[in-house]
Amino acid sequence: MADRTDRAPANGAASDAANPRVPRAVWTAVKLLVTALVVWYVIHKLGWRQIVVTCRSINPVFALCGVLATVVSIALGAWQWHLLLHRKDLRLTFRESFELYYIGMFFNNIGTVAGDGIKVAYIRQRHRLGKIGFAATFLDRFAGLLALSCFAAIGCGILLYQGKFADPRVLLLIRLTALLLVLFLCLLAFLTSRRLRRLFFAVVERLRLPKREFITDLVAVTGLDVNHLPLMVKIGVLSFLIQGLRIAVHIFCAASFGILTAHNIVYFFIFVPLVALVMIVPLPVGIRETIGGSLFSLTGIASTPAILMQFMATILGIVGSLWGGIEFLINMPRGVQEKTRTPRPADGVQ
Repeated sequence: MADRTDRAPANGAASDAANPRVPRAVWTAVKLLVTALVVWYVIHKLGWRQIVVTCRSINPVFALCGVLATVVSIALGAWQWHLLLHRKDLRLTFRESFELYYIGMFFNNIGTVAGDGIKVAYIRQRHRLGKIGFAATFLDRFAGLLALSCFAAIGCGILLYQGKFADPRVLLLIRLTALLLVLFLCLLAFLTSRRLRRLFFAVVERLRLPKREFITDLVAVTGLDVNHLPLMVKIGVLSFLIQGLRIAVHIFCAASFGILTAHNIVYFFIFVPLVALVMIVPLPVGIRETIGGSLFSLTGIASTPAILMQFMATILGIVGSLWGGIEFLINMPRGVQEKTRTPRPADGVQ
């Protein structure tokens, strides 16, 4: 199915940003306010003195390991995204892909701006290939979520192997994980099956949905086929490495607080993926950390180190991706405004 041109001009993203329904500055201010309220609630609940005493026990060696795991996971993630961009012949250099990915990770970590949106907007404005940028970013995110759901399934399998059938919380985790895994496998089947996509195109055409041409083009450029099998294998391996490292960041945080045990380590392979799956939308900093800390407190970890461990993982993520924020301030404004030497008129589907 031949793809159609992006009808929006190169500066379309800038125009959209100028007239949003909710001004971006207001939305950012709301997120910052929510973050402040969550931090105040955590301090009020745990007590400032208890927080200080707990933080003094942090082992800096494990904290440094967490930062290194973050940096390596971002580098591997940039490579994965670069491979997905090249699948549709968007010839960014690896340096450009690396910088864009790092910038996106920084903004995803601070939770005020959708970093994925920045990457897609950049590709749309500079290369006139917004659909390809969206497709690569979607597949990158999907691969990560599928890998996380597999980690959660492995963790649940370990709990079953340990004989924890009677615990209703364990059974609930297993049901939820199984549901998520089935949903992601169904989506994987859709992305890799031309027949299912043709059926989808027929349904969209018959329903006369608004912007159906745009929807079918977007699905077409995102789809995979048997020719992409070597790429899918590479992406699968990279995704497991990347998400394993991001789970390892939380494990290093627990080790730095001295709360990691042979009993609770399996829950990191379940809770970290589940929280990440729930928090796909970039919400303010503090919400994810509070939810994650509350889950880990169910495993016998005291609530203070459980919640602080999650905040520490976020801080390490910000520190590990800080270069992306610096790169954004230095190069992104110039890079977005510049045009390519020979801008392409269409998002080609090959």
